[in-house]
Amino acid sequence: MSIEPDNSSEQSIPLVRASVAAPVIAALRKVGVEPAFVLDPLGLNEAQVMDRQKFLPHDTVYRIYNAVADATSPDFCGKVGQSVDLIQFLPLGDMLAEALTLGDFLTRYTQAVSKESNAVTQSLFVEGDHTYFSAKRNFRVSTSPGQTDAFLSSIWVSLLHRVMDFRWDPSQIILRVSDPDALPRQFHGVHPIKCGHQGFSIRFPSSWLSHRLAPEVLENGPDLSISDDDLAAPQDFLAGLESLIRFHLADPGFGVDELASLCGFHRETLNNRLAPYGQSASQVIVSIKLSEAKKLLGEEHRTVSETALRLGYADPTAFSRAFRKWTGMSPAAFRKSAKENQ
Repeated sequence: MSIEPDNSSEQSIPLVRASVAAPVIAALRKVGVEPAFVLDPLGLNEAQVMDRQKFLPHDTVYRIYNAVADATSPDFCGKVGQSVDLIQFLPLGDMLAEALTLGDFLTRYTQAVSKESNAVTQSLFVEGDHTYFSAKRNFRVSTSPGQTDAFLSSIWVSLLHRVMDFRWDPSQIILRVSDPDALPRQFHGVHPIKCGHQGFSIRFPSSWLSHRLAPEVLENGPDLSISDDDLAAPQDFLAGLESLIRFHLADPGFGVDELASLCGFHRETLNNRLAPYGQSASQVIVSIKLSEAKKLLGEEHRTVSETALRLGYADPTAFSRAFRKWTGMSPAAFRKSAKENQ
């Protein structure tokens, strides 16, 4: 499903940590689907998606989830969400594990998750007898987030179900998602309501917040292991752009046109957005390539050919020519000089 893109100029590129898609990618092999089958057409690989230091545009993550559903079943992502180990998957899992009650857990989570995306706000709002847990997008999507919302809302409804145990009453839940059909048919008795693409929300009784948590409620299985990282999603436009460039440095032929496409801009628009920073898109790409090249060449075990591949050059000679243009010396000469100066 295609959504009308937003052509307005946001203050930053809507980014989210790439590993938010890790659970559904990890689950593919269990049903006999190689992750490469889903990721290759998107220009991605499994290592990139599992890397918690990488950030992707939200729409790219939505495409990953949609491709996973196309390769499996419409409710596959929702089913994966029902069995995610929250302590391993969620940011600052160790801190969340210390929560004593459901309310404590959700409060800690909404505080911790702010670093995972620069364009989605997660909130917990208590209004009398009812509590609202929701996620709101602060940008207009160009790809349907239905599968992603099914995965995320499935995590939270399943958590409520486990916490309440025999006291579970699905009639007390009001769940709003953009694509109810993406959820499992037998979804703990909850009947989701269709809403727009700007987020999802779950309403449940405020009295549930006081229920105590047991470790087994949060730890569902050993399938996914992702270490915590304190790197926050880039808030500034240039910082977001640099994050995207680093993610795609190894892509052959990656340049200004490809970068502009990732941002949803024309080449001229991208350069106009960079004008206040006194840089062009090509200058930003070269600056990051040079910085990464110097770092890689400083590693004794890494060859010039390996460095070239990490920077998207299939031909080491082409990389050497580019490096000489940037620095006035060959990669070998730079490596020798750097070693002598240590």
